[in-house]
Amino acid sequence: MNDHDRFENVTPSVLPRDERSDRRQLAAPALAVSVMFLVTVLAQLVLVLLVQLFAPWIAQQDWYLIVASNGPMYAIAMPLSLLCYRMSVAEPPQKKKLGVPAFLGLIPICFALTYIGNIIGSVVNEVIATFTGEPVTNELQELSLSLPLWATFLFMGVLAPILEEIFYRKLVIDRLLRFGELPAILISGILFGLIHANFSQFFYAAMLGMVFGYIYIRTGRLRYTVALHMIVNMVGGVYASEMLKMIDMDAMAENVMGYFLQNPLPLFLLLGYYAFIGICFVAAPITIALFWKHIRIQRAENPLTAKEWVCIGVKNPAVWVLAVVIVLMFIL
Repeated sequence: MNDHDRFENVTPSVLPRDERSDRRQLAAPALAVSVMFLVTVLAQLVLVLLVQLFAPWIAQQDWYLIVASNGPMYAIAMPLSLLCYRMSVAEPPQKKKLGVPAFLGLIPICFALTYIGNIIGSVVNEVIATFTGEPVTNELQELSLSLPLWATFLFMGVLAPILEEIFYRKLVIDRLLRFGELPAILISGILFGLIHANFSQFFYAAMLGMVFGYIYIRTGRLRYTVALHMIVNMVGGVYASEMLKMIDMDAMAENVMGYFLQNPLPLFLLLGYYAFIGICFVAAPITIALFWKHIRIQRAENPLTAKEWVCIGVKNPAVWVLAVVIVLMFIL
């Protein structure tokens, strides 16, 4: 089977496209993400102000940062942004089951992509630091190291996978699927990377978002992407953070062997983590080779031309609003 066959052709529709409807379909997720960003920042500022005025002691709690940064987004911004989707029509994919072997095979692929994306992000941050003269820090990693286990588990391991998969997979892809599976996968994945608003996470989040998008389109079920998202966050976020908390970097830098001989548990956890990542890098290409012939990306019934993409995308005010918001978020 050649590569061309992987993009299944569908008989084109004889009906002309409705440019206004297409523009609304693309504008809906763009406006939703913009509203989510802006309302989150505003709600965070209000929350911080209220805490400073009426309960300053709360700001001293170890859980305050994660609640202040994620609480307004999950509780206020995301629900409000759902109003933007009223201007569009949901066209969900058909529901199918994903076999256990396929699901298990996706796990090493996700972790391999995460590690590769982390490396790319680190390189980009080093380049930025070289040109600006200022170090670029990974704020998520710094935040996770200051949080108690329950907060990391709840926000990173449970809430983020569930809510982000609903928002960036189902709601976005259901509106973009009319343009074809490939545009829906790419746009959903890139949006998912951009909402992290930093290069440390952008590359691996975008790649994972595309994998999750493909899974959702093929199965029509969020439970598979939520489960994979949870596994990635539990290992890469919760487990890794707790492991790093156990390691005294200054003491380790003075005498690595002596430190780990006196503290064998962190060494055991660290070796286990990298052994798992190594297994994923070996298993990922094997899995891809085994399932490659089953990969299908279906074209739209009436695909957009380049000129039509310009009309509904480049000339779409909602897309420009999103672009400005994302640039500001990256700068901030």
